[in-house]
Amino acid sequence: MNKLRKYALAAALVLPTVFGLGANRAKADSIVINKEVAGAVNVRSSAEETNNIIGTIDDESKSYEIKDEVNGWFKIDFEGKEAYVGMTWFNVRKETEVVAPANFRKEPNLSSEIHEVLEEGSKVTLLEESENGFVKVSYEGKEGYIYHNLLKAIVDKKAEAKANQASQNTSPASNDQASYTESYEASYTEETYTEPATEYYEEETTSYQGDSNWAKEWIAQRESGGSYTAYNPNGGYYGRYQLNPSLVSYGASPAAQEAAADSYVYSRYGSWENAQAFWAANGWY
Repeated sequence: MNKLRKYALAAALVLPTVFGLGANRAKADSIVINKEVAGAVNVRSSAEETNNIIGTIDDESKSYEIKDEVNGWFKIDFEGKEAYVGMTWFNVRKETEVVAPANFRKEPNLSSEIHEVLEEGSKVTLLEESENGFVKVSYEGKEGYIYHNLLKAIVDKKAEAKANQASQNTSPASNDQASYTESYEASYTEETYTEPATEYYEEETTSYQGDSNWAKEWIAQRESGGSYTAYNPNGGYYGRYQLNPSLVSYGASPAAQEAAADSYVYSRYGSWENAQAFWAANGWY
């Protein structure tokens, strides 16, 4: 066997943007001044550029909840007054929740220290896309990073894109639509790991890309904390999914574990979602 070395996700992902605006914008969305385009922004009493300035915003640490959108203006509450600011000068911060227990890391990489493990359903605010498939978020006053597949806004965006692609297969699409779908699908086919809870090991000559989803990660976190090297001597269960020795042997590679786990789950349950539901009800799968 070749010498083992630590394996980390290195390629940055092109994430589906969830930081812009749209019809499904949540009421809890807020804005902060974008200091890269404006040092200060006038706050106005109406959605027009007239002699109506009632103040300025220049503090990028302060956010304002979006009350409405009016022809290129955000309606906000400014010092107790109804006010308007131009959309161009602000970044939108969206609130979402984690879809499974998630590592809230200090840095956007697998070896980073973890602030804490957030419970399923925890509310976080999306701040910006980061590297290695992570997204910068804030949670209870702290800033850190969570892997994109564990954030509901991005999971929903992925499902929306797949639905759009399905509709495009039955009706003509514009060049712009086709371009968006192709670039989006490519980003998720090339890198589909959900962020593991612990570091794992890979053979030096192997580069494996596994197929995963939230239900699969949910099970992995409970079985092994996400570790490919976890071993239970009571029964000989091994690896990320704590499989029976008849399914995967001690020291099996991540690739072998992923393949064995998929084969077992799909033959017994039909899907990882069904397996997750069974585990939630029985404490095993």
